[in-house]
Amino acid sequence: MFHATVATVNEYFHVKVFNINLKEKFTKKNVIIISNYFKFKGILEINEASSVFEAGPDQKIEVTNSLIREANKPPKFSDFPNYGLGVVVYGLFTLHKKKVNPKTTIYEIQDDWENNIEVVGHGKWYNINGKEGDKFQLFCFQLKTIDKQLKLVCGDHSFIKVTKAGKKNTPCRFEAKR
Repeated sequence: MFHATVATVNEYFHVKVFNINLKEKFTKKNVIIISNYFKFKGILEINEASSVFEAGPDQKIEVTNSLIREANKPPKFSDFPNYGLGVVVYGLFTLHKKKVNPKTTIYEIQDDWENNIEVVGHGKWYNINGKEGDKFQLFCFQLKTIDKQLKLVCGDHSFIKVTKAGKKNTPCRFEAKR
């Protein structure tokens, strides 16, 4: 499985692709046609019943730079109370603090507006290599309430990409036609 972001002319979607053989189709500037996908909590899921085809030369689309910027913009933590529990979150954040507990690791991350939220990591996301100032690219984390506080919790399809402080990370952008 891998994560991607696709866009139509006027909106973008986060995507979970359960067929690793499709990875070469989800590349920057590649125009694709997706059918028989499943939409769950705002995320498109591509599975064995789905079809992904490269678009023909007459099926090109233009995705505006403003939509690409919007797709890459991380959410504001201060807006989370408006989202509702269970929403799935993607975004690039800064690791502020890390606390390793016996079964979980609490990663306190910061958004671009210097608001903080805790990310609860367990399983493969327990005590990952990261230190203060590193960038955490979160994929598919769920907003939950734990001890009366909003937190982001990893699930089966969650993924964290760590970029060490001082290293440049160029995000990939994907385009698709529906």
